[in-house]
Amino acid sequence: MFSSRSLLNIGLIIFLGVLISLVLFSNSDEIKSSAFSSLKKPDVNLIQIKHRGTETKISKLGDTWNINKPIHAEADEFRIYSILSILSAAANDYYDIEKTNYKKFALDNPLATLTLNQQSFLFGSTSSVNNKRYVLTNNKLFLIDDTIYPLIASGFKNIMSRKLFPGHINLNEISFDNVRVFQNKKLSWTSEDPLTSSDDLKKYVDNWKHIQAYAVSNAAVPYTGTKVTFKTGSDETIELFLQKTDVNTVVINPDLGLSYQFDNSAFDSLIKPNYYAADNK
Repeated sequence: MFSSRSLLNIGLIIFLGVLISLVLFSNSDEIKSSAFSSLKKPDVNLIQIKHRGTETKISKLGDTWNINKPIHAEADEFRIYSILSILSAAANDYYDIEKTNYKKFALDNPLATLTLNQQSFLFGSTSSVNNKRYVLTNNKLFLIDDTIYPLIASGFKNIMSRKLFPGHINLNEISFDNVRVFQNKKLSWTSEDPLTSSDDLKKYVDNWKHIQAYAVSNAAVPYTGTKVTFKTGSDETIELFLQKTDVNTVVINPDLGLSYQFDNSAFDSLIKPNYYAADNK
């Protein structure tokens, strides 16, 4: 059971929380009801993020989202739609505030700015009452669950696809050291190893194409490891470096200057063309 003094303290804490909310909006008009945004997810084709002096631009081409700045890479569809979920955020109440009050909510110098097509969302501080995030858009101040800001503040590496190759690329040859896996004129996969079937080689190539890293970071130079050369259906040549460390498997893309991190067990599936052969299991 709570003592009378404890109950009094709890009551004071609740009262102070309510009082803080009233003070924060003392210069605001009364709460009004409004849709957070009239923009619909399917209509968005351009995303721009500004955070701590960095800028990320992402555009939609067909059904694919691509990062155009600061690098050129395919974006992760799940993370894109997580960003676009701001359009359906539960924030039907808004406050009209004077520009002179922006500083109260860290909006005079926003922590981040997210622009979808032409509509901008300015991210300020969080409420001390419910930890929701202050967001300003169309001159209206909203409080929303703080799920979007951590994502857009994490940088482009957390938004880009964790796959090694964009979805539209077709691989037709992989070579490294004395190994060469390629498509013949009949479009069947073959190699110098006659014991590995075309189907197993296709699984090996598909693994390179679809394997997903658990993290992406900046790569340290000089780039070391096994240099693996890929040729694509559009006669493009791509070179990656494959490493095995004490803790994980690393694939470096020197063109992007990025290091893709995989579990240590992924190394064999990338270095052994006969990995999927029955005798190798």
